[in-house]
Amino acid sequence: MNSVRQVDELVKEYLLFRGFSNTFRAFEQDCRNDKDKGFQADKIIEELNSYITSSDINGLLDYWKYLDLRYFSRLDARFFGSVKKFETSLLRYYLVYATQQKRRDKLIEFFDTFGTELVGNPEWSKWFGLPFSKHPAADPSFETFFTKQWLDKFTMSLHNFLNTIFKHMPLPSLLCFNLDRLRRRALQNEIESLKTELENGDTEIISLKQKVAQRDLAGSRRQSCDNLREKNEKDLNHHDVSRLTLTSNEVNLSSLSRSTTPSGKHEIGSLQNGIKTPTDERSMSPISEYDTDEFELRNGHANANPFTVTSQELFLENSSGISVAKFSHKGDLIASCDVDNIIRIWSYTGTSPTLKLSNLNSNILSLEWEARSDKLLLYGTDERLVKVYNKENRSIVHEFQMDDRFPRVNQISCSPVESLFACSGSPRSIDDACIKSVTGSLITWNLKTMTIQDKFMFEASSNSPSSLPLTPIETIKFNHNGQMLVTGDKSGGIRIFDIRTLTPIMKWNISSASKSGGNSVICSSQYSFDENSIYVVEESGELSQWSVHKPGLAISQSKLQGFPPTIPTTLINFTPTSTKTFRKRTTSMSSVRSTKSTRSTSSIPSIVIGTETISHYTPTSRVPMVAFSGDTDYLVCVGGNDGTRGVIYQTSNGDRVQELTSHKQYLTSVDWTNTNGNTILTAAIDGTVRW
Repeated sequence: MNSVRQVDELVKEYLLFRGFSNTFRAFEQDCRNDKDKGFQADKIIEELNSYITSSDINGLLDYWKYLDLRYFSRLDARFFGSVKKFETSLLRYYLVYATQQKRRDKLIEFFDTFGTELVGNPEWSKWFGLPFSKHPAADPSFETFFTKQWLDKFTMSLHNFLNTIFKHMPLPSLLCFNLDRLRRRALQNEIESLKTELENGDTEIISLKQKVAQRDLAGSRRQSCDNLREKNEKDLNHHDVSRLTLTSNEVNLSSLSRSTTPSGKHEIGSLQNGIKTPTDERSMSPISEYDTDEFELRNGHANANPFTVTSQELFLENSSGISVAKFSHKGDLIASCDVDNIIRIWSYTGTSPTLKLSNLNSNILSLEWEARSDKLLLYGTDERLVKVYNKENRSIVHEFQMDDRFPRVNQISCSPVESLFACSGSPRSIDDACIKSVTGSLITWNLKTMTIQDKFMFEASSNSPSSLPLTPIETIKFNHNGQMLVTGDKSGGIRIFDIRTLTPIMKWNISSASKSGGNSVICSSQYSFDENSIYVVEESGELSQWSVHKPGLAISQSKLQGFPPTIPTTLINFTPTSTKTFRKRTTSMSSVRSTKSTRSTSSIPSIVIGTETISHYTPTSRVPMVAFSGDTDYLVCVGGNDGTRGVIYQTSNGDRVQELTSHKQYLTSVDWTNTNGNTILTAAIDGTVRW
């Protein structure tokens, strides 16, 4: 951080050199209004003190909230208690300074404004009497806070805390140039030292090899002399007999060779014609299920793929089409749900038997593993329930019940650091949302106490109009420390929530910047690896990257070629006859292995493929069709061959970099885990799961 001011001057010099005068003036203005104060803890503390000395409580709280959002919210959960203590001490210093300046009106203003928030806090119970204390500096409850020692200790602690945060912040490349230069010089010195050691080692190795060769040569010479001496002694008595035998054999061999040469050639030729080489009986056709080079050969660049497929397997126990499939947090297990509402859990390493879980009373809409272990599996239904399944006990250990206005549990996401999860709910139909003036909810639940933690309702209100359309949430993703989550909805709305209060701290709509026009239906929203941006994938096939620091600013936009896939019209045109009544999903497509669903198929249209009649399942959401890699450098989507194979794209430019092996029917779900190596699964409508 010591190079910030120097880099600022270099940027200004470059802008003037390029003639970017408007940008130069804007940059200078931003530098003057820099809230980060060049990442100098002294300057930040001075800014806080200026608000205190001017008795500007609103400015003080606004600046502290900026620091909290910019830095403190990105810390691990164990530091949040320290942040809260610093905030409490800062407010107490504000009150102490106002008392010392005899600004009793500011004290009363403070408690009138924030008294309702502090009244239940035991740390503030005695402070309500501060405006009415005649000698607060002598009062045992307050005298500590009026001493210079307390103020110095508080200032020093806050200074050290801010410095520690700045030292551990990831730096941009421009600020790392000096560190890179020093590191490069150290590496060059190390390389030269290693080269010298290598040369010395080579010389020593050559010397040792010469000694070993000389020793071996001397030993072999002695052995040869001994063997020759023994052989001469043994053959001395039989020399004449051996000579006669050798001569006789040479004569017979010569005679036989001359008399059989013509016929011998004919026999050998006929024998060769009658022999079948191993390649005659070997099948030379490739096995399509394990053909990993098809895409490379077709495009003529076998070394262009960023990933090498080392193995592929198929899971064939599902008897109907897959609606969603998920890797566990550790990456050892896979849970798949089919359209008959049957969940199967298995280990693709073969370490545990397959578990089967049936949910016959309602349809399963969402599926998620508990993020800190492979023990709990959560799934949401269309009947207000989120069920928690314990894999070890093989039983449902708890059922969370949603509001009756939002029976459909569209998405579930678990916190990576705490025992809680967030889920989104929506009405049963659009008409229900219009009648009740509500379109959805976002709820967090505690898995330790098995109770609700917070709730956020999407309600139309004339008193607090929202800048975003009120539509149900389709995607939920936590950040790395579980303190923020990003959501995306069907109208293109992006919201970032503070998990501590479950209130949106940022929101914007991507429809205005979308190239497809109209509302942008979001099927994936994901924090980037450095959490400075949000990746968004729309159902129209657009991939965009949005800044977290400047909400509504699109960093990049690109088109994912082949996504969404082109599905036959007979599949995508099927819709229920009425939007007011909800038709339960009671059937599914039968497997390619001719394993039919046992549920009724009267309400689902069917077609004939070959000699087999197949019931159709139409995906209601493309959310399971997109998955990001752990470093968010790549994503895999359903695409290619009318949606029968997975395609890997690069997030930086949306380029299509690799195709995976094709299924026989179109895909409905993909997932990617980096925990146990790079492993991708693809699940299809015929019930097959490939990984």
